[in-house]
Amino acid sequence: MTFKHLRRYKQVLQVLMKYGLDDMLANSSLKKMLPKLRFYRKIKGEISKVTHTRFERIRMALEELGPTYIKFGQILANRPDILPAELIVELKKLQDSVPVFSFEEVKHIIETDLNGSIEQVFSYFSIEPLASASIAQVHRAKLPSGEDVVIKVQRPDIEEIIEEDLKILAELAEIAEQNFPQIARFEPVELVKSLNKSMNRELNFLLEAYNINHFQHLFKAEPKIYVPKVYSKYSTRRVICIEYIEGTKIDNIAALTKQKENLNELAEKGLYIYFQQIFRYGFFHADPHPGNVFVLADGRICLIDFGMVGTMNRKDKEAFKEFIVAIAKGNLRQLTDAIEALTKTHRVQNKEELEYDISILIEEFPPETIDERHMGEIVDRLQKIIYKHKLSFSNDFFLLLRTLVILDGIGRQLDPNFNTLERIRKHSMRLFEEGLQPKNLLKSALHEIVDIWDFIRVLPKDFKSIINRLKDGKVRIEFIGLNQLIHSLDVVSNRLSAAIILAAMILGSSLVVLSHIPPLWNGIPLIGLIGIIVSGIFGFMMLVSIYRGGKF
Repeated sequence: MTFKHLRRYKQVLQVLMKYGLDDMLANSSLKKMLPKLRFYRKIKGEISKVTHTRFERIRMALEELGPTYIKFGQILANRPDILPAELIVELKKLQDSVPVFSFEEVKHIIETDLNGSIEQVFSYFSIEPLASASIAQVHRAKLPSGEDVVIKVQRPDIEEIIEEDLKILAELAEIAEQNFPQIARFEPVELVKSLNKSMNRELNFLLEAYNINHFQHLFKAEPKIYVPKVYSKYSTRRVICIEYIEGTKIDNIAALTKQKENLNELAEKGLYIYFQQIFRYGFFHADPHPGNVFVLADGRICLIDFGMVGTMNRKDKEAFKEFIVAIAKGNLRQLTDAIEALTKTHRVQNKEELEYDISILIEEFPPETIDERHMGEIVDRLQKIIYKHKLSFSNDFFLLLRTLVILDGIGRQLDPNFNTLERIRKHSMRLFEEGLQPKNLLKSALHEIVDIWDFIRVLPKDFKSIINRLKDGKVRIEFIGLNQLIHSLDVVSNRLSAAIILAAMILGSSLVVLSHIPPLWNGIPLIGLIGIIVSGIFGFMMLVSIYRGGKF
């Protein structure tokens, strides 16, 4: 631990005590440090516990501790699986607005990174910033070629400050995990690692430039959205140059009405853009608050600030689609299975109790009232269930829920009768129907075959690992209901074998159909057609068998 760390530890403890949070240290190994701090009695309880709740004081302390702790709080605000709802509400209020830093410092960073004087690099550069935040501040400028741009410049020495804070947070997380059993179950060390990744991404403006370019590529043929240009020549790790956008903020209803925009169509358009991002590409802009969404003069929607994006792989996209459809249909079993599929472990400890809690949720929000419900109501109720059952999800899942809640709020600002969830349900159903088309079925079959092959390929290695652990005495096996286990394994192995055969039949029959091998019937190869029909019957019989067994 360096002298700088000790000094920062002192500042952290000082702030905690100032806000009456020193009881957090009472049962920890840090307790022994308190009597040695001469300022302890002087500042203890400076912020009244009567006028501010404990959760308010936590939020205030994080704001005073600076950008790393603010960002940590903002990340935790998206984790209702580990924090109570009352604290989440406070963390969502975290503000990272800070005083501007001097133009001389801005100039020094730009000239250092772009290898030239600011007068040579830009034909115009505004001394006064447009905005200032904890990581960077933004200035308007003009390139020698005449394009209007905005320049985002990192705060001086912010990387070093955040690096020091992250090391301290990592140490505090280890102490918390060792000394606070009630905190250890939330894996604070892993949370800090997640924060570390997030901060490193946010501090590297080249990654934001990549996000912008990637979005431009994805939506290059989409007329409803505009993605601003990023000028790579004028962008570095600490400086990013982006096209200046002249538009109307999405929540400026008066200006949009004056612009003669159809507000309902605008809400539909915005949601459609996000449907494409989430369900088609699995790559979405994760911070769509009104300040980051503009409407251009020609009616196109423009997103800015791509520092925060979320990603979803194919399986998560499918599970989330099932999740939304199940909520809209009020299907208890489907919703429980979708939640389980979205968890990190894909396992729920007490599935019966989870199903019961979800059944209460469905009773509170029946499908027939879906057009009257706010997305936030359902998400809030669902997050309480997640917290109760200690389910673990990826941070991107909560980013996605947060994004949908924000979109729901924007949609209702534009049109009070707008309902996000109902439109998501309809879009999901469309995607489900598209998935039943032959070419998509073939694609799904190929994916499943690849997954099965991957499973078979790694199986010998897994068995070898288990055997080695058995030899080392690191595995403890407890046999309970062995006969039932053997029976279950027989059923699983039979179904796995049948699934492999079915997938092979579908793939082989599809290839025969595509190759037009005679004999033909109405232009369709008869052998391939018979194979697909037999596969369909076989698959249907399997589904009936699974359904009757209560495992569907």
